[in-house]
This record gives sequence, C-alpha cells and structure tokens, in this order.
Amino acid sequence: MPARPRPGSDAAVVVSRADRASEHIGERLLALGDWTDHEDADRADAAGGGTYYRTGGAELRTFDELHIRAEGLAEAFDDPDLLFVASRHSGDTGPLLTAHPTGNPGPAEFGGEAESFARAAPNALSALLSAFDEHAPEGYGVAMECTHHGPTDLDVPSLFVELGSDDEQWDDPEGASAVARAILDCRGVAPDRERQLVGFGGGHYAPRFERVVRETDWAVGHVLADWSLEDMAHPREARGVVAAAFERSAAEHALVEGDRPVLREVIDDLGYRVVSETWARETTGVPLGTVEELESALAPVDEGLRFGDPGAGYEGSSRRPNCPPSWSRRRRTSIPAPRATPSPESRSRSRRSRAGPDPSAGWRSRRGRLPTTSSRRWPTCCARSTTRSR
Repeated sequence: MPARPRPGSDAAVVVSRADRASEHIGERLLALGDWTDHEDADRADAAGGGTYYRTGGAELRTFDELHIRAEGLAEAFDDPDLLFVASRHSGDTGPLLTAHPTGNPGPAEFGGEAESFARAAPNALSALLSAFDEHAPEGYGVAMECTHHGPTDLDVPSLFVELGSDDEQWDDPEGASAVARAILDCRGVAPDRERQLVGFGGGHYAPRFERVVRETDWAVGHVLADWSLEDMAHPREARGVVAAAFERSAAEHALVEGDRPVLREVIDDLGYRVVSETWARETTGVPLGTVEELESALAPVDEGLRFGDPGAGYEGSSRRPNCPPSWSRRRRTSIPAPRATPSPESRSRSRRSRAGPDPSAGWRSRRGRLPTTSSRRWPTCCARSTTRSR
C-alpha cells in the first residue's frame, strides 16, 4: 500500500506545449481542480514562468520544450516533494495509462545524460497504479514501464504520467481526465517507503515488477529492462551505473530477472542485496529485523524459511528450539509459533500461492485483454513508436 499523504507536501506538475497529450492532460487538470492563477515575472514563459496555477497540494507550470529533452524543470517550482510530468505514451499497445521514472542506463538517445538517472519515486508509482485502476475509462489498460529517456537531472522524486498510445487516445477527454484525476489523487503521497527495490531484466512493461508492486508491500524504483541492460556497458565496467540505479531509487535491494551471475556479483560487491520475488512476498508484513535475524539463525527464505501469520508484524527476540540439526537444512523451515486455524480466505490465498503467479498479471485492462506487444517493443512515450532491433 502507498504511504499515507503528508500534510503540506506539494506536487509539481509539468506540462509541455510540444506534446498535445500533455497539454490535454493539463487542460483537464485545470478543469477538475480548484486552481488559482499566479504570475512569475522572473522566469520566461517558455521555461515555466508567466502564468502558472496552484491548488491545494499542487502547482502546475507549462514549458515550451519537449519534456524528455528539457533541463532544470524542477527549478521552476518552489522546493516540491514530488514532480509529475504529464506526457503522451507512444506504442503499439492500444489505449493505455502508464507511468515510469526516467533515465538512461546506456546512451542518451532521447534526452538526458548517458548512464544517468532522475530520482525515482517508488511509493508514488504504486499510488499512481492504484489511481489508474480507479479512473481508467472502459477499454484502457494500466501498466508500469521500465526506466527510459530523459530528463535525468531531476533530483526531486519524479515520474512520467502518460496517456497512450496514439492520436485517438491523446485527444480523448476521458483518457486525459483519468490521468489528471490520478495526478490529483497523488497529491501529498510520500515519494518513498521503507521497502524499495531496483528491478533488473525483463520486458519493457515489467510484469514481474508490477506484480511485486501490486501484491506485496515492496515498491519498485528504477527498472533496467533486458534491452537497456544490453545498451549498458558490461556490469563490471558499469558499476557506477548500477550503483546510481540504487541511489536514485533510495533502495537497498534488487530483484533480478533471468540468469545474470556477473550482474548479481556486482550488486553484491556494491553492498546491496539481490532477492527473489518469493522473498518479497514472504517478507511482506514481517519486520526486516526479524527477517534478518531468522534467516541468519535458521535458513534463508529462498531455502525454505517461512514466517506464517504469527511472523507478520512481530518484532522482537526469537528462540530456536532444541531439534535435530538436520531440520535446519530442510527446504522448508518454519518459525516455531502457534498456528491459528486458517480462515477460508487464507486457505484460498495459500492455494493461489502454491499455484504460482499468474503469468498474465501485471497488465490490467477494463476489457480484460492482454498486450500483444513483445518485450522487444520500445515505446518512447513521447518521441516515436518503433520496434527496437536486438
């Protein structure tokens, strides 16, 4: 669940005149909120000055330059806690509401600096997905994307919030209103939470990482998909890039999809921990101090340690019973604690857990259809729609 709103925190909203979907979302924002207009004579109109707008917990400014190539966007605002960039999404994905942080693990082909990242907002991304679910019009899908394109100079936690995926949707008042409402719903949402991950590998639309966001209490910051890892230098030569992905996500853990032993080694050498989706699920609700203590005393989660309902929320000392040494090496090691009679709901959850995650999870659509886009598609959100050669 997203962290609760913080009274007094402000969100900056960027609208680009070079993107008609961005302008459309801006128009819907002003129509939905109780905004007051103000004048900034110290800053050029093209750079967010001139007339700008304020409402409770948010400020909206408009820029001439295409947002992915703009620099200094946050400087136009007065110390915001969170920055949203309203944008179009381009791709062969049909009607879609999507969001992602920005950055370039490799070359900077579409704005920003090479091998650089903007500051992500993992908790706010989780909140946006929930808001998209609530407001998406009939026929629209909801997704999160991997990290791509500029700008990269944003030190304020930031996200691109997008309406896609073609002319029809960019001009759709219902789609633009849905994005606007999602932005307004996220006013005051904290950008971070205690539990945050960096994602490595997988497709552009990151279904595994979206499952983690939706089904655990872990948030996800930057996601370096398969194609961006291929663009990146060899992991041993790109230690700084890998470290920056963690720093700009405010994260200490990583989830790596696929067999990437060298990358895992580099992450470990940098002092971060690679975990599995199972680990994220099993530690949900369990204090990390308790997790660390019991993994050290008994066995890692990935070797079978399970906490069960008594472990959720427990923070304190633990005691290992006097049992045969071979027990601690078994694949499933449970916390010695009283077991309550499971409810029908918990039995249902257990059956679903044993069945494994739904491979289609991570793409929500009001029509219930799945994307036909492969992981090799690279929608640039605001520059072009192409199929990227691998």
